[in-house]
Amino acid sequence: MTSERCLDDSFWNHDLYKCQRCETINQIIQGFEFSPNCGLSDNGDPLARMYKKCRNGTFNDGSFVKCQRCNSCASPQLTASICTVKSDAICCREGEQVSHGRCIERPLQTTVITTDSGPFATTASVTDPTTSVVNPSIYNTNIISVTGIYVCAGILSTLTVVCLLLLIKRWRTRRFNEELKNCCNGAIRGKLPQKNITESVSYNLIKESSNNDHGTGSSYNLLAPEVQAAPLKTVLNNLDVLEELVLVLDPDISGAKNTRHLAAQCSFSFVWINYAYSMKDHKSPLVAVLEGVVTKNPDWTVGKLAGLLNSIDRNDAVEILAKLPVTVVN
Repeated sequence: MTSERCLDDSFWNHDLYKCQRCETINQIIQGFEFSPNCGLSDNGDPLARMYKKCRNGTFNDGSFVKCQRCNSCASPQLTASICTVKSDAICCREGEQVSHGRCIERPLQTTVITTDSGPFATTASVTDPTTSVVNPSIYNTNIISVTGIYVCAGILSTLTVVCLLLLIKRWRTRRFNEELKNCCNGAIRGKLPQKNITESVSYNLIKESSNNDHGTGSSYNLLAPEVQAAPLKTVLNNLDVLEELVLVLDPDISGAKNTRHLAAQCSFSFVWINYAYSMKDHKSPLVAVLEGVVTKNPDWTVGKLAGLLNSIDRNDAVEILAKLPVTVVN
């Protein structure tokens, strides 16, 4: 535990002055569980990563805060699929069989019988093979027919599943592209004032130097000193840099922290963050966060924003901040 006030499934919220559960401001991720106290100290300082991977023999399918112990299939049960960090084992009960990683009911065996009475012969299907005498030729023909039906049904089922997966993948890709388009074109071009930015100014990307690393954090070494000291509103005034930040931080991508986590670091409430994302078609959530921070904390600098981005493992966004031109800062 990293907190002296809260249990390991919660952290100390300075604004509410009480312990708050990790999942109230952060999403649950498959295959992972929250670190003790969300990796935060009672002062809000990050001491460890917020998530840690499930141990061997445990799983989290996205429904639990902590990883759960895997089930084991005891005899006579059959194992349809083994336990992974993202899903529990699937066990088939007696009377079921395994099919494509799932448990299905075993089909009833049907026996065809025939009785020869004079010039006429009759046939019938029964489920109990002990009730009459079986005609071997008809029985063998029936087995071949049933086998052919199962083979055709299996092929059709496989083709249907493959087509369905392809359609889902295509739909998700199209939806993601539409969200990016709406996020950038609708929230940035339509809502932000245009600024005259000198394109000839070179980027101020400073390579990290081991001689100058005095504990300020690797993210700060990406920024020129003038950029670090610039007021936070400089980011809002530079449309090109702001567009790139919106593009990488606003989308909800599994496994990557985004504007939601940045807003939580800036002490915005969970309700406020959800409302900002519900209005994403009209205004970028990142722009709303930056405008709110500038209003509440006018003394915040670009270096402060870089430090928050570094704390949520988004140094790719810090590299974008390094593109702020010196002519804009001075």
